[in-house]
Amino acid sequence: MMRRFLIPYSPHPARTTARNDAVRTRGGGKARRRLLAALAWLAAGSCLPAFAGSPDPALSDPHAVIRLLPGKAHPDGLAGLQIKLAPGWKTYWRSPGDAGIPPTFDWSKSQNLREITVLWPAPARFDQEGASSAVYHDEVVLPLKVSAVDPSKPVTLSLGLDYAACKTICVPAKGSADLTLSPGPAADGEGSEAIDKAASQVPVVQAIGAAGPLAIKQVQLDQSTRPARLTIEVSTPSPAALFVEGPAKWYLPVPSPADDADKADPHRFVLPLEGLPKGATLAGNELRFTLSTGEAGVESLYRLP
Repeated sequence: MMRRFLIPYSPHPARTTARNDAVRTRGGGKARRRLLAALAWLAAGSCLPAFAGSPDPALSDPHAVIRLLPGKAHPDGLAGLQIKLAPGWKTYWRSPGDAGIPPTFDWSKSQNLREITVLWPAPARFDQEGASSAVYHDEVVLPLKVSAVDPSKPVTLSLGLDYAACKTICVPAKGSADLTLSPGPAADGEGSEAIDKAASQVPVVQAIGAAGPLAIKQVQLDQSTRPARLTIEVSTPSPAALFVEGPAKWYLPVPSPADDADKADPHRFVLPLEGLPKGATLAGNELRFTLSTGEAGVESLYRLP
């Protein structure tokens, strides 16, 4: 059984959630802009309408629809979460960047579920008013790696999802969906093709310096600047964006093309090491870089010396 819930469009501007801990802030003018954005989210949160569900998309004008897709998960394997947005709308990757709200998943009401892992296809970079974010445009399918407590019995997935849907403004979205995966031989269920395509776009883990047309070739630390900064050399077959994730409470900026790089097709990026917690040291901490063309990606770990 599968249910689909629609999130109706809200005409009110500057909507965001009141979870200001998820809004990224760091020094300088960008911090002021993000602080103003966070306050706008907080102010909007007190007057948000309730989101009503509807089984028929013809009955409303939604900006987002979520569905759980069975794919080939019966009950072990890959299922999928489809987030379908209105044209021109976007939602955020697991690490949203300078500003944004990452999706959060609640699977606590699921039954016979041992483990579920969300896989993230390569995102695109979106720049607006000096802030850069990692996003998906129009539609995304997130593959879900599912395993059962007892594979001989059905798995019931029950999802509560909090996320943001954005166009020129951001609207906090809530959705829920259920899906029962019956035991038995794996077969192509609904969404199999879309799940397989999304899984092929999940960044491949590889070492820094690996050979290949899409790779993070070298990372260099310069501690003579304040703040210290990294220069990252990459190889790409087509224009690509670079994203970074650090330890908990490290709110790092999105790496930018170096001053001497081709801005339309950069092969060198710089990352100022700002947005760290007070008293944090660099040495020994690990960063995860994701290089994305939007259709494919690679992911590499770098330990700060």
